Formats: sequence, C-alpha cells, structure tokens
Amino acid sequence: MSDLAAPAETFASGRYCKRKRTQITYRLEELDVSDSESDFESPQAKKPKAKIVSRRLPKRKIFPFMALPAEIRDIIYGYALTDPSGIHLFATIKNRRRTTERVSAACHSAVFFKGGLAYIHINSKDRATYEARVPLNPSLLAVSKQIHQESVDILYGNELIFANSLALYAYMIHLPPASAQRLKRIRILGWGQGLRTTAYNHACFAVLRCATNIAALHIDAPIGSYRSPKGGSEQLYRDAFPWLEAVGTVKGRADAALDVLHLGEECLCEAGHLYQVLRPSRSHGERTLAFKEALRKLLETQQKRSMAPKSVVKKRKMAMGGVGDE
Repeated sequence: MSDLAAPAETFASGRYCKRKRTQITYRLEELDVSDSESDFESPQAKKPKAKIVSRRLPKRKIFPFMALPAEIRDIIYGYALTDPSGIHLFATIKNRRRTTERVSAACHSAVFFKGGLAYIHINSKDRATYEARVPLNPSLLAVSKQIHQESVDILYGNELIFANSLALYAYMIHLPPASAQRLKRIRILGWGQGLRTTAYNHACFAVLRCATNIAALHIDAPIGSYRSPKGGSEQLYRDAFPWLEAVGTVKGRADAALDVLHLGEECLCEAGHLYQVLRPSRSHGERTLAFKEALRKLLETQQKRSMAPKSVVKKRKMAMGGVGDE
C-alpha cells in the first residue's frame, strides 16, 4: 500500500512518474513496400508516333501523262475543268463570310426565281430534286507548274452565270487580280432593286475592274426604271463606270468595253415604273444601238474631262458659277 501511495507534493507540483514503455522500431526491410511503388503513380510518357514517310510510286506504276501529245492533254483538261452549261453561282453565307455556291443549271433557274434577289439557301431536298451539277476538278492545277500553265485558261474560260449582282460581288472579292484577268465570259441574270441589294450593282463592277480581258459580258436583267435608252445608259454608267473605264484604259479606247457588252431583252425594257413595263416603240436592235451610243458619249466626255489641263477645267467651273458637272 505504501508503494501505491504517492506523496502529496508530487500531485501538487504536477509531476508524475514516467512509466517505462518498451520502444518499438520498424526496419525498412520488414515493410512490404517496394521502391517502385508510390501513393501517386506518375503518368506514363506518350510514345512518339512513327513518322509516315511518303514514298514515290515505282516508275512502272506512274502514268506518263506529260508524255502524251498536247492535243490529248487539252482534251483531258476539257473533261476535267469545263461545264458545257456554264458555272452557275449564287450568293450565300458560310462561316459568317459572303461567298458563292455552285449548283446545276436546273437547280439554279428553279430556286433562284423562287427565292428572289437576295441570299438563296439551297437545302439537301433542293439538291436531290434537280439534276446533279457537272463535276469539276480544279485541284488538277496544283499538280505542277506546267499543268497549271496549260489548264488555267481552260478553267477560267467557262461562262460564269451569276444569279444577281450580289453573287458577282461575293465571287470577285475572293478572286486574286491575276485570276480576274483570265475571266472570259460573264452573265448576270438579276439586278439589285431593293434597299438590301441596290448597292451591290455598283460594288460588283468596282471589284470587276481587274477583269479587263473579258470577251463577253451579258446583262439579262432590268437595270432600273427609265423611259429612254439615254436614261438607261446613265443608270448603267453610274453603276459600272469603274469597269467600263478600266477596260478603256487598257485597250486605249474610251468605248472599248461596249464591244463586249451585250444587253438582253429585259435589260432594255424601257419601263415607266419598276413593275410596269411599257410596250417598246422600237426593235431590240434599235434600242441597243441607241443605248450604246448614249453610253459612248458619257465615256468619251469623261475621257476628255480627265485629259483636259487643270487650267481649262478651272475656267470651265468658273464659267458655270463654280458648279461642276454632275
């Protein structure tokens, strides 16, 4: 009992006797943990992919295309790069960018006249209803420089048929100037008449000014409301003067563009109102001659004005009371 009793001063001082415990130690070799294991496994390194080395075909499998006569190569280019009915294009929007889409002639005529003069959206049902377009392979031009030189004029020699002036603008903004100079035939089926598309009548000819080698430009749409060929020529001059004057500068003649300009029956309808077509008093040939003659005078007047000395122009403005020609 005396052993179990502790002195009072021991409790008062807060000191207790320490009980001896057996100290236990663990050796690493006794633990069942290997050096290669850990709580968090490190991600495995990705194996590098083997590089694919393109190998040339053996000569026995390469078709000797360039060994063919030039006449036969031209025939092949014609099958691969031409559409006998023309390349039909209409304006659309892809990835928030104005661009064009190519369709067949039947699909173009049916959907365009049903959809109006603005953007036209063709779905899969429309494409399945009408005949498929003739396939073209413009990637052939990228095979070699020689093939590009031999076939590029064949591709751009197709007739480009645009639904309206908006489609022409959407196509030309993506075409480099060097390619624009290779264009040969253009046909415009529609003319902007509303607030949404009227501005593109001028914009399409502004971006067409590099296409100075065009052999034929057809306008098969009413270009506005006018009662005489003179009024129609003034309307066309306001819209198309960038291209008309650019062709005249390159050809060395102010009215050179009139040689390639072809106006359809609807273009010279002589309407008193946009939707009220008057009965033509003259034949189409007579109206075309009068139209081009009035347009020729406008082009020649502008050429004389631009070539006149500044002193003459200043005197002319002073004589007119400071008001320039409109």
